[in-house]
Amino acid sequence: MGPRILIIGAGAAGIATFTRLYENGFDNMVILEAENRIGGRIHTVPYGANVVDYGAQWVHSNVDNCVYDMAAKYNLVEIESHPENEICIKSNGVEIPIENSNLVLQVLTDSIKDVDRLKNYPKSLGDFYVDIFQESMKNGKFDGIDNETCYQLFDFFLKYHHTYNAVDSLFETSAAGLLEFTDHQDDYLINWKGRGFKTVIDLMLKRLPEQNSTPIPLQNFLVLNQRVININYPAEPDEKCTVTCADGNKYSADHVIITVSLGVLKENYPTLFTPKLPSMKINAISGLYIGTIDKMILEFEQPFWPSGWHGFGILWNKQDLEELRKSDYRWVETICAFFVPEYQPNLLVGWIYGEEARTMEMLPETRVIEGLLFVLRKFLTKFNVPNPKSFSRSTWYANENFRGSYTSRSVMADVLNAKAADLATPLVNTLGKPVVQFAGEASHPEYYSTVQGAIGSGWREADRLIELYRDKRTTIQFSKL
Repeated sequence: MGPRILIIGAGAAGIATFTRLYENGFDNMVILEAENRIGGRIHTVPYGANVVDYGAQWVHSNVDNCVYDMAAKYNLVEIESHPENEICIKSNGVEIPIENSNLVLQVLTDSIKDVDRLKNYPKSLGDFYVDIFQESMKNGKFDGIDNETCYQLFDFFLKYHHTYNAVDSLFETSAAGLLEFTDHQDDYLINWKGRGFKTVIDLMLKRLPEQNSTPIPLQNFLVLNQRVININYPAEPDEKCTVTCADGNKYSADHVIITVSLGVLKENYPTLFTPKLPSMKINAISGLYIGTIDKMILEFEQPFWPSGWHGFGILWNKQDLEELRKSDYRWVETICAFFVPEYQPNLLVGWIYGEEARTMEMLPETRVIEGLLFVLRKFLTKFNVPNPKSFSRSTWYANENFRGSYTSRSVMADVLNAKAADLATPLVNTLGKPVVQFAGEASHPEYYSTVQGAIGSGWREADRLIELYRDKRTTIQFSKL
């Protein structure tokens, strides 16, 4: 008889795994999803004049990117028409001349192009940037800009890269590990023309009318609200995996493909797997890094900012920062910037990272709104900032089905020699046949932290089974114990 396949998680990786297998003749599958929706860290919802993405938002690069390739075929994406650079504003309302912020930020940005230096750098990415900044100050690269402003721009640069890499601290982030990530991103953003990132899920399921194709019947295979609490995997070839859910439901399968986030694996691996995971797998889960970034979304009756204004970066003056840290609003310190999303003219979205993001997630909405208005009114002194019409936010860490936003490479990963390839290696039985497989963005060696990485990992694990069962496939009824 043919294989019984169980996919855990209906995010980008899970849907990619499922659709690849389905299109290659496998129809004896079940997808167990812990949430009451599909998409995982792709979460597009109606809001304001259009939709918002609480998770993945932009398509990163049009080079070697399966997401872009799928979307561009049907003209579903576009390059955003942003001004050349972001406005940076101090906490007394003073804007930094754009040529000054451009100079400092560009020198720091270009520093990672020195691949040889980065590759052989023994310390953290934060230390690397500190060295570059201090050398640039000493060598007069920022002459004409006062020291205080230089340091404020450096702090903003670090905050931006905390959010870009989803880390609590760049001083925990591997400098050399940054080279593992293949970054084709140019100095522009690619959006979904107001459709939201969920469009890529629709593309994989062939749901869009532009595709002129029969949709893949996901509903026939999907079970929502099924949080998996244990995977009992066998060593002997004649035994099957048994998957237990929090509500007591049990499923048996020949192959289990787990696509949950690294955060879920970190929190649950000691009890999630029976028998205990091998040391290589534990090392990978422990060593690889997942952090928290969140979006805080304010909707206004109408823009209080002029047409063409796209937001601003936050630069705290020293005295204001000292006072902030003594106040009830101290959690706002790691807000990096606010921006106006395309196709949402009345929204202003703040980005926050790290421990302060996790604090924000647990605060009452009224407290968060108060903190955001405090920041906006302190920095945007030339505007009259009204109260918002509505508010929403992401809570990626507080949700037990995610426990974080996306992954990066840490100094600890270097110490433990933890690799994405180790996370991706399947658990096999005594005949070497994969019984538990791992997909998800954290398991992709080049495109971790991205949707294209998640999809690529799902295709990888589907192809593993397609090759295993080539010319041997039959279909059977999936059994529920």
